[in-house]
Amino acid sequence: MTAPTDGDGRGPTTGPHEQGSNDEQPPHPRGSLEHGLVAQWRTLTREAQAWSPGEELDPVLEALALTVALELTGGLHDTAAGERAALRKLGQRALLQVGGQDLDEDELEALRMCAALARDGLRALRDAAGEASTGGPATISHAGADGAEGAPDTRVVIPPADLTRLLRGELDGFAAASLAMKVRRSAAAQAELSTLLRLHAGEPARTLALAAASAEPVLDPARGRMVGVLPELGAEAVLFEVPGEPRRLAIYAEDPAPLRLLATELTTEDVREGYWVGRLADGAQRVEATLEVGEQAATWTLDLGPPASS
Repeated sequence: MTAPTDGDGRGPTTGPHEQGSNDEQPPHPRGSLEHGLVAQWRTLTREAQAWSPGEELDPVLEALALTVALELTGGLHDTAAGERAALRKLGQRALLQVGGQDLDEDELEALRMCAALARDGLRALRDAAGEASTGGPATISHAGADGAEGAPDTRVVIPPADLTRLLRGELDGFAAASLAMKVRRSAAAQAELSTLLRLHAGEPARTLALAAASAEPVLDPARGRMVGVLPELGAEAVLFEVPGEPRRLAIYAEDPAPLRLLATELTTEDVREGYWVGRLADGAQRVEATLEVGEQAATWTLDLGPPASS
């Protein structure tokens, strides 16, 4: 068994899981991206049903772990109650077997990590069934930005490409669960995921139109200061400095594809076709960023200069 890899590698499996059908599948109202994750969960759940006590635990633990990611996206309730109940009962039996194998120290540590993810998946299944659980979603315990143990890490930057692979079902169950836990610990990462789901919903044009109607108006570039141009992606960056408000950076692109500007100094506030705006960290004067326009990406260094005096 291989330890989870946080979305940049794979665990026990070596490729995307085969997508199959299931007689109990309810209608799936969500976007095509998230449908891949649900289909992957159903495939792993069916494979797990072949497990018997005394056999390798990987199939059951991986199906349980993937449940963590499915809960995060809101897709768990798009699965049938019978599917969830079967995996919950199987998972309860399988987790009793953890630690009973003859493993070396590294294998045992990897098993414990995978089992921890699986237990959180079991908790999600219990919550979905309305059963009392021992607590809310688990988090990865490590120091936050202020050094406090368990504090949310606001510095986490998760590339949208990793989130897309998660939603398409291209990560193994353990890597998907580990990535989902990272997203749960970061408000910025949750915002990225929410935006990605919205942009890839079943009716993108309608969804974007409704979102735009209720969102803040697009910032007028004439009211800001241009701080960069990226010709290869047809994009320009404009800095907005309004007294009494956080500084904001807006990106305008010729391509109507969704935009992402990724950097530790930035927090996404709005994403639309050909437009992105985010809040700058206090005091930021230089940003080393990656701009993603649809399937294209490029690095971009932006020199902003010191904040304007209020």
